[in-house]
Amino acid sequence: MAENDNNITENNNIDLKAISELKGYKFVIPYQQRGYKWTPDNVRILLQDIKDFIDEGDRKPLYCLQPIALVPDCSKKYKVIDGQQRLTTLYLLWKYLFKGDKDENLYNFDYERDGNDERPDFLKAIHNIERENEDNIDFFFISRAYLTIKEWFHDREVYTLLEDEDRCVLQGDGNIDNVRKQFKELLLRNKDEKSIQVLWYIVEGDEHEAFRNLNSGKIELSNSDLIKALLLDKTNDLDNRQQIAAQFELMERQLKEDRFWYMFQQKDVEPEKGQSRMDFLFNMIAGVSNDDYQIDSRKSFFRFSNYEKNELSNMWKEVRQKYQRLRDLFENPYTFHYIGFLTYCDKKMDSILEDYESQKKSDYIDGLKIQIQEIMPFKKDSLDDCSFDDAKKHLRRLFVLHNIETLLQRYCELKDKKNLRFTYEHFPFELLYKQKWNIEHIDSQTKNDLTKAQDREDWIGSIKDDFPEISNDEEIIDLEKKCGDYTDDENFSELYEKVIKKINVELIDDKDGIGNLVLLDEHTNKSFHNALFPRKRRIVIMASGLKNDNDIEKNVESVYVPVCTQQVYTKSYTKERGIKLTWWEKYDYDAYVTDMHEKLDYYFKQK
Repeated sequence: MAENDNNITENNNIDLKAISELKGYKFVIPYQQRGYKWTPDNVRILLQDIKDFIDEGDRKPLYCLQPIALVPDCSKKYKVIDGQQRLTTLYLLWKYLFKGDKDENLYNFDYERDGNDERPDFLKAIHNIERENEDNIDFFFISRAYLTIKEWFHDREVYTLLEDEDRCVLQGDGNIDNVRKQFKELLLRNKDEKSIQVLWYIVEGDEHEAFRNLNSGKIELSNSDLIKALLLDKTNDLDNRQQIAAQFELMERQLKEDRFWYMFQQKDVEPEKGQSRMDFLFNMIAGVSNDDYQIDSRKSFFRFSNYEKNELSNMWKEVRQKYQRLRDLFENPYTFHYIGFLTYCDKKMDSILEDYESQKKSDYIDGLKIQIQEIMPFKKDSLDDCSFDDAKKHLRRLFVLHNIETLLQRYCELKDKKNLRFTYEHFPFELLYKQKWNIEHIDSQTKNDLTKAQDREDWIGSIKDDFPEISNDEEIIDLEKKCGDYTDDENFSELYEKVIKKINVELIDDKDGIGNLVLLDEHTNKSFHNALFPRKRRIVIMASGLKNDNDIEKNVESVYVPVCTQQVYTKSYTKERGIKLTWWEKYDYDAYVTDMHEKLDYYFKQK
């Protein structure tokens, strides 16, 4: 970090500097930078913007230019990584306004491309710029920009655009001396007054690497970076600056936690390159809609930049309060899960937070449940009316809510018995966006004819596990021996019929009913390949993380398996003795549906 830059706070490389603060600086333009290329239109737009800013009076205290990225060399000397065009134009404007004064030059330039001469030709051209200079392309653009500035202030002068030979008469306001005076006073002001300021961005490290990174898009100044600089710059008290920096860092770090972020945001609003999750808070406080944000991601910064110091402090207080409300909601298991679910169902956070301040926590939670109740039934009078034929979006919501209510019931029971106040299992809303989800039949929708030898072997193995008496049945043992490697269709068919006859299995009738459906990630679902229940059960258990090197299934990935899905395949809903792990039977179906009724009937109540 260069000396004498006390305005740049520790661990913060972004600052705001008034134009007057740049007096006496030297800016080195590295050889790899392209030359000055601003057109007359670029110059006129800047001048008109400044004039409009002056005319705004006290209503707009700050005109903020785009960032200037610099690598410090020594005291008041910087290599310019980005911002040459703005620095040069400001230099030319100052030179025109203060012509003849001893402080005619605002700052100085060195151009590495001109070699190490004491006074390079390019610098001579800048210092003697009252005429058009066509010696090279750099001279041409800079001299043309300077003459454009003169034209803008001298409305009766005519300027020829050399590149297309069109002539353009520029109109002024007829009071040139007054306009010059206004511009001069503005440029001389410090940053505590109504002034023009530049975003001063210090890039640490080698300038060549910094230049490459900047031009490859790796260096970005996000909207929240700029607001942070604004907050730290406009707060003069050092202790307060440090407090703001610490608060900002904490909020920024916790917003990076996916569990927290996806409670109130969906994947489609995940910040893009050059954006930050902090923008969500700033946009809410500044009243910037998501549509506006997509058009201009720095919109809330420009709104914040218009505030006076006291107003800005109040806005920062509002940001902190909004953040703290979100953290409070995150810490409560009921508000966390219900808000996360409403967000998943496309509810906007503004409407979800609407009554939070004015209600007791219990009333607010009841209000969230009513909002869910308005979403859930999707024209169904009862849970029993839901089936595989319904829209998959609605079914996914139904099963997610069943998982949520299951986790909340667990929390409630443990809290009462074990005094667990804060530790509880969260439903990972982030994985609703990071994994693809399907609605899977528990018992295969289509008949599996057990044509594959491996499926036949798995099936008979599961039968023996669930029904020990089958293992000792001599007739079954003889038939199994005839099957050999399970490739003989006729012998296996006879074995199958005998087994079915000997064990009394009550198969389900409605394969598309809600009691035969479950929420499962797409990868695990594809691993089933229309398998029978025993193989599905094994795959789900392995996908949940319980596997070893000896497992038959080699392509099963560890994923998040929702708690209700695990309970289905481990038959946790079935409380009878002698549970059979070979089939998903009628009593398993009924027990599963009974639990869903217990958890979800509230949301199907008629209003």
